[in-house]
Amino acid sequence: MFARALTLFALIAPFFFPWPFAAALALLASLQYPPVALAVGLEIDALYFARGVASVPLASVWGLAVMLVLVVARRFVHTRLLVS
Repeated sequence: MFARALTLFALIAPFFFPWPFAAALALLASLQYPPVALAVGLEIDALYFARGVASVPLASVWGLAVMLVLVVARRFVHTRLLVS
């Protein structure tokens, strides 16, 4: 129940808080649900991305990287727990 509430708060946070706080909440929520990192990254880019400043939407790239790392880590831990 706490993980779902944290996920919902992480998805709403970019609208009310600065991006570093929203990114930290997304990282915490993505420990349970990895796609949250990508969703919040896309949301932060939709809110804060400016065309002339950067050529690549970095929040989305970081969200994708965090999601992939956590998916691999969760599968590794899940496999190790089942084998042991």
